[in-house]
Amino acid sequence: MKMIAIVPGLDRAQARLMADLAVKYTRDEMPRHWRVKRRIIPIWSEGYYGISWSDSYVWFQDQGISAFTMNSLKGKTIPMWVTDEDGKLRSENPKIEQRTRDDGVIQVLIFRRATKPGAPGRISKRKPNGQIAKGNVGVKWRHPGLEPRHFLAHGIRKASSHAGLFIKDIMVIDNDDHVVDYND
Repeated sequence: MKMIAIVPGLDRAQARLMADLAVKYTRDEMPRHWRVKRRIIPIWSEGYYGISWSDSYVWFQDQGISAFTMNSLKGKTIPMWVTDEDGKLRSENPKIEQRTRDDGVIQVLIFRRATKPGAPGRISKRKPNGQIAKGNVGVKWRHPGLEPRHFLAHGIRKASSHAGLFIKDIMVIDNDDHVVDYND
């Protein structure tokens, strides 16, 4: 996919400089540990500059996603690091794998089978009469979602601001060269 900024009157040489700057600013806004930063590349031509990426999750990280039930986990064994404050799990199994986080908390590695991803995991809502309220389904095996970060557009806009250029429009184009709806 790619995100481009339309700048009327932009020549190819200046577009290349702007694309390089946009990539630099975008990489600066991405988390330090992301290896995908190296795969964000500049694109440019007369009248536009932008960035391109091949990893689909970059778009989801940028735009955010809603919470969802992870149905694909059904039947799979999931490794989980859990806090073992009282040492109960370590005393039951002295060979259990352990780690100590930077903050000193000891965790152990356990495994859980996701038999029914949509089944209630924890009851967090009840009706006034004590019955289980709707909205508890899938609590246990739900992805919490991601807040949008907008690092792609921020990098492009920051490059434009740095050079004092006016962006007419920002467009997102998928791998089949179709324009994607984009709201910044």
